[in-house]
Amino acid sequence: MNKLWQILLSLNSLRKAVGFGKFISATKFNFHVEEINDLLYEKVLVLAPHPDDEVFGIGGALKKLSKNGSKIMVVYFCDGSAGTDGRTKKDPKLAAIRRKEVKKSAKILGIRKQIFFGFEDGNLKADKIIVKALSKLIEEFKPDIIFVPSFLDNHPDHRAVNKILMSLNKLDQYLEIWAYQVWTPIYVNRLVPIDEEFESKKQAMRMNVSQLEARNYDDAILGLNKYQGEINNVSGFAEGFFASTLEMYRELYRKSN
Repeated sequence: MNKLWQILLSLNSLRKAVGFGKFISATKFNFHVEEINDLLYEKVLVLAPHPDDEVFGIGGALKKLSKNGSKIMVVYFCDGSAGTDGRTKKDPKLAAIRRKEVKKSAKILGIRKQIFFGFEDGNLKADKIIVKALSKLIEEFKPDIIFVPSFLDNHPDHRAVNKILMSLNKLDQYLEIWAYQVWTPIYVNRLVPIDEEFESKKQAMRMNVSQLEARNYDDAILGLNKYQGEINNVSGFAEGFFASTLEMYRELYRKSN
């Protein structure tokens, strides 16, 4: 299968979601994959639906950012009480365990601050309380870039986080938004090689013992990182992102809904 065909397949889900015209308009300046070896942002905000999404999704990029001196803040929206198996009866003990696990991961990756909103798994909504809380946090922190799971990610809480972000009205429309992948591979236009950060990411992922007992997330994620590197002619491992301005991301989100 040649590379052009690979690219066309990877674009298909996004094209279907937003419509052909809007898709072409939004991607004409973002079609080519750009390899980013140096991530240089002073203040980085990561939106993580659950404790561990930031580790599995962008652990390598976060380690690279922290080595470059970035101030990284991660906001966890849900408490993690449902776990991987999506249990109907939430477990407060599991929520406490997962919080401890991501604190260990944070030390490895160089995350400076963690905010736990603590909303129940599976019931995340873009209500006034949470929108106001996130708005205030962003206003005070003033991030240079925001990482968020793609709105095409196949998980209701991940999509809810996007709805919350899109409900904020006072953000700079030229703020950089980098969508990352956790549950669903997406079209990417930014590729961050993580060979130097590979061992740190692997170690950070393996702090999340409660989740790895249910599924081999670490193997799956590292397989995805290897795939991103290979298909885009980057030696070794890489994390892929869809990067855009907030204005463009908002338009794509609106069209997909």
